[in-house]
Amino acid sequence: MKAKLLILAFIYTASIYGQTPKEERIQCGGVERWSEKVLVDGAVNTINFTPIGTTITNLINIATPTPTTTMPRQSGIEDKTYSVVCNITIKKDETDNDFHLVLSDGVNTLIGEVPDPTCSAASSSSYVSQFINARNFINTNIPAGNVFIVNLPPVIVYGVAFIDPPHGQTGAAANNLEIHPILDIQFYTPTGIKMNTEILKVYIFPNPIKDKLNIQVNSKIDDLSNCSFKIYNLLGSIVKTINLPKSGMELNHSFSIEDLKSGLYLYKLFNKEHIVYEGKLIKE
Repeated sequence: MKAKLLILAFIYTASIYGQTPKEERIQCGGVERWSEKVLVDGAVNTINFTPIGTTITNLINIATPTPTTTMPRQSGIEDKTYSVVCNITIKKDETDNDFHLVLSDGVNTLIGEVPDPTCSAASSSSYVSQFINARNFINTNIPAGNVFIVNLPPVIVYGVAFIDPPHGQTGAAANNLEIHPILDIQFYTPTGIKMNTEILKVYIFPNPIKDKLNIQVNSKIDDLSNCSFKIYNLLGSIVKTINLPKSGMELNHSFSIEDLKSGLYLYKLFNKEHIVYEGKLIKE
């Protein structure tokens, strides 16, 4: 009886936000320590966002407590941010919509993750713009879907230390430490010059917008044969879907959004059902 009541409560909660249980599972992120993962927990203001330059070897040797699924942010460990030069060797799309990256120094590995900015709590985080920028780097430079051999130049990753309860994660460090969330990723060279290896360029304008939105996409590796543009409210519910015209390597399309109320929205650009770009949109 209790199980039935829980199921009914879940369906009701999803329905009042305009979502089916399936949509909620796809769009609303994780459960375990989710507030810490998206930086909306009560101790987020204790984090020092000035990054400590370090290595993966140093990070995987930090002494950490045995994690639980309900523990609060751990002082002395999870209140620090780090920047680390590494290679991304694997990229996975998690069931909670996080981008899961395996970061490697050639010997050791560490997990780094970027939340989906349209998920509940993540969309209200003060750091949602950093989530968007980090995911755009991934969408621009790594093919969509699960990629088990990523071939990119070295990157510098910046983000918050996080202790994740073990559940068979690919690339996990023995001490359960992760960079989660990742707040920035850039290409790294010894001279500090950012490499220009973009495989997808997306222009969404104007922003803020009053009536008509323009989308321009240039791709170097994939045809744009099945693109759609979805706009979400801050609860993660889809409020508008535009199926874009089939195209080759370039796409240029305009459409009206006069039917949207004024406010802040999030958007995602899909190609062949995979996210290739995402961002924020302001309707005046």
